[in-house]
Amino acid sequence: MQGSRVRLNIRHFLDRLVNSAECLLCGLPAGLHQNLCRHCWNSLPRVPDPCRLCGLPAPGGEDICPRCRHQAPPWQRMRAPLAFSGETRRLLLQLKYEERLMIANSFASRLWPLYADAKIDAVIPVPLHRERLFERGFNQALLIARQLAWRLHRPVDHRSLQRLQATASQTGLSRDQRRKNLRRAFVYKPRKPWKRIALIDDVITTGSTMEACCRPMRRSGIEYIEVWSIARTLKQDD
Repeated sequence: MQGSRVRLNIRHFLDRLVNSAECLLCGLPAGLHQNLCRHCWNSLPRVPDPCRLCGLPAPGGEDICPRCRHQAPPWQRMRAPLAFSGETRRLLLQLKYEERLMIANSFASRLWPLYADAKIDAVIPVPLHRERLFERGFNQALLIARQLAWRLHRPVDHRSLQRLQATASQTGLSRDQRRKNLRRAFVYKPRKPWKRIALIDDVITTGSTMEACCRPMRRSGIEYIEVWSIARTLKQDD
């Protein structure tokens, strides 16, 4: 009996090692080193015809929406392919609040080709304040940044951009309230003379956090910034 149990355990181990991982959504085999099967991945909501600057749907499928033509943001491109709704929203909230850390790898393993043509020197995650980091135990933006950087063969710089203020939660705040909440929240002290970087967060809601991060980075000599995230909130509260 003991020998049968050992053989069963070895067989189970080899099966888990060789065969596909289970999909986080449907539980079916998802492919080697994947946690989202092709069907569930294809069913996640996308942002239709996104503006290359703000990531929101652009009327008529234009490359840049009228709002960004009138007032461009302090970065050169935004890449946020999924809409923050449905199963995408549920998975990202599980990553953030339920410590399901493999979700960062699941998204990165599917999304990294969409960022592969970017001409950047390094990836920089949006930082948490040390108090929030101590409470949560991890920074989900850093997890995503590391997974993408590893696949794109780029360094991760998680020290140069720092959060000085433990700002109140952004949930439920308007765009203007978010901007005021984040005023002077970040400082950039470069450890290397990066010129072209990707700034990474898990979700972009109004873009106020990214704007607050970009200001000190542009003042410090960063010439080109791409803003990356897994998802974009489509409904805006201005």
